[in-house]
Amino acid sequence: MTVPHALCDAASDTAHRVADLLGSPERVAETTRAAFAALPPEVPQPAWQPTSMLLGHPGIALLHTRCARNDVQYAAVGHAHLAAAVAAAADAGPAAVGDLLLPARLHANAHGGYTRLLARCAEVHAAYVRACLGRLMTQRQKRGPGLAYSDYDVISGLAGQARGLLAAAGHGDEQCAQVLREVLRFLVGMTHSVRPAEGDGSEIPGWWCAPDRYLTSRDRAEFPRGDLNVGVAHGICGPLALMSLAYRSGHRVPGMRDAVRRMADWVLGVGHTDDLGPQWPGRVAAYPEVAGEPPRAAGKKSTPGWCYGTSGIAWTLHLAGQALGDHRMTALAEDAVRALVRRPRDAAVSADPGFCHGRAGILHTVCRMAAARGSTELWAAADGIARELVAEFDARSAFGYRQVPPPVPTAADPVDSPGLLDGAAGIALVLAGYADARRGAAPDDANGWDAAFLMS
Repeated sequence: MTVPHALCDAASDTAHRVADLLGSPERVAETTRAAFAALPPEVPQPAWQPTSMLLGHPGIALLHTRCARNDVQYAAVGHAHLAAAVAAAADAGPAAVGDLLLPARLHANAHGGYTRLLARCAEVHAAYVRACLGRLMTQRQKRGPGLAYSDYDVISGLAGQARGLLAAAGHGDEQCAQVLREVLRFLVGMTHSVRPAEGDGSEIPGWWCAPDRYLTSRDRAEFPRGDLNVGVAHGICGPLALMSLAYRSGHRVPGMRDAVRRMADWVLGVGHTDDLGPQWPGRVAAYPEVAGEPPRAAGKKSTPGWCYGTSGIAWTLHLAGQALGDHRMTALAEDAVRALVRRPRDAAVSADPGFCHGRAGILHTVCRMAAARGSTELWAAADGIARELVAEFDARSAFGYRQVPPPVPTAADPVDSPGLLDGAAGIALVLAGYADARRGAAPDDANGWDAAFLMS
C-alpha cells in the first residue's frame, strides 16, 4: 500500500504547530483556567490540574519530548512544563507525584538528567500507592464485597497508579517493583468471584461496583444492584491492560496468568457480534432485572472510543492475547477494530477530536492495530481519520483544537483545552504517532507516551 507522504508531513506539521501553541506553561495555565471558568456551571468539567499527566503540564511535556526528536529546541519547552508540574506538586502532595514519572523518564531517556527527580518521585509514589492499597484492603475487610471504580481504574485508581510503578520498575527501581507486585496480587484477588448481599445469591466478578459507591443518583437508578464496568478508563479493561503489560515485562505474581485469562474471558463473554464484527457495551448490570436476560445492552450502548468503547477494549484484548500467547484473542481484537472503522459514526464522535471519547483515541488504536497486524484496510481507515483531524486544526483557537464538553445535562460550546486526555496535546501526539508509524517506524512496545493510557 502506498504511503501518503504528504498526509504524513501534514500530520507531523500539525503536531508541531500545536506544540508551538503550548509553548508557554504560564500562558497555557492562564488560558485554560479562564476557559474552564467560563463554562456553564451545569457542565461537568474537571478544573485545570497542573500536576496531572492526563489534564495538566506532564502530559503536555510528553508532546514536546516527542517533537524534540525533530527539533531539539522543544526539549527545553518540555522541561519547562515538567518544572511547572514539579512546582505545583509541592502544594498538591504525594498523590500528584506519580504522574511525573513517565514524562520525566521519557525526557531523561532522550536528553539525560532528572536522576534525583526520578529517584525521589519513585520513592514518594511507591509509599503513596502502598498506603492507598493498605486503606483499600482494610476497607474491603470491613465492608465485604463491593468496590468503587476509583479504587482500581486507570484515571485515579490502582491501575493508573501502577502505571508509574511499572515505568520505574522497568528502569531498575526495586521499591517500585515490590509495590507493583503488591498491587498485582490485589488485582489477582479482585478477579475471584463474590456473592454480595445485594444480589440474588449467584456469584459475580470481584470488581463489582456496589450501588452505594456510586457518585450520582442516575447511576443508582440505572443499576440498582450495582454494575460491572467493561471499559478501559473506569472499568476492568484498565487492570487487564496493566496486568498484561506487566506480565509481558516479567513482573509476575502467583495466579496472575489465570487472572488475566479470567478477566479477558469475561470481557469476551459480555461482547456482542453483529454482521460487522465484535463490539462491547461500556457497562453491564450485575444482576439483570429480567431472568435470563443477557448481562449487557450490547450494540445499543456500544461506543467506539478509548474510554468506554470498542477501540480501548479491543486493544486491551490484543495486549491480553499477547500476554497469554492466544492468537485467537488477538485476531478477534483485530476483527473488532475492523468492524469499528466500518460502522457509521454517531454525531458525538464525529464532533469530538479528542483522545478519550473521540477520534484521536480511535485513530491511535487503529494505527496500533494496523502496525501490529499489517492490515492495509486499517491503514486506509487511519489515513481517513488523520486527514479529518489535520483539516480541523484551527490556528485561531488557543491551542489548535477545542474540547467538546459532554452534553449532560445540556450541550456547551467547545472549550480551549490543552491536555492529553481530551485536549490538544493528546490529538497532536496521535498525529505525530500516526506520521511515524505510517512511514514505517515501529511503535514503542514498552513505556511509549501512550503508556499514559496503558496502551504500551
